Amino acid sequence: MGTPELSRDDLKLTELSYIKINALMLLMILPLSVIGYQFAVSNEEMFFVYEWALVVLVLISFILAGATSIIYNSSNTWLSYAILSFDLQFAVFGLFMGPYTFYKFFFVYYLCAAIALIIWIITLKKVKVFRYLIVIFIIVTVLLTSYMLLLQNLWGMNWM
Repeated sequence: MGTPELSRDDLKLTELSYIKINALMLLMILPLSVIGYQFAVSNEEMFFVYEWALVVLVLISFILAGATSIIYNSSNTWLSYAILSFDLQFAVFGLFMGPYTFYKFFFVYYLCAAIALIIWIITLKKVKVFRYLIVIFIIVTVLLTSYMLLLQNLWGMNWM
C-alpha cells in the first residue's frame, strides 16, 4: 500500500479557502495592534513600523477580497463584499486617527459604516457559511462607531 497521491485539482484553493485566508489576515490586526501599543509606549520612534505593517495588511486583505469577488460568482461572493466593506471602513477609521484628523471625517466614517452595515445585512441574508465573521464585523463596527461618537462629543461642534 502506498500513500495516496495528490492531484493538481486537490491542491487548488477554493473560494472559501481564500475567504478563510482573508479572515485570518484580518485577525492578525489584533497581535499587530499589541505590537503597535508596545512601540507607542516603549519605543515611539519605531511606531511607523506598526503603521506601515497595518497599511500593508489591510491593503493585501482588500486586494485578496477584491480578486475573490471578481473571480468567483456564487452566493459566497457576498462574503468577499463584506470583507471589502470592512477593509474600507477600517481604512477610513485609520485615516481619521492618523494624519487626516479633521472634524468632517467623522461624517465620512459614519457614511462608510452605514454602507458596510447594509452590505453585512444583505450578506447575512444570502450566505449560510461564515456568518460568525459578519457578526464579528458588526461588533467591531459598533465599538469603533461608539468610540467615534465619544470622540465627536468630546471634540465639540467646531466645524473648522
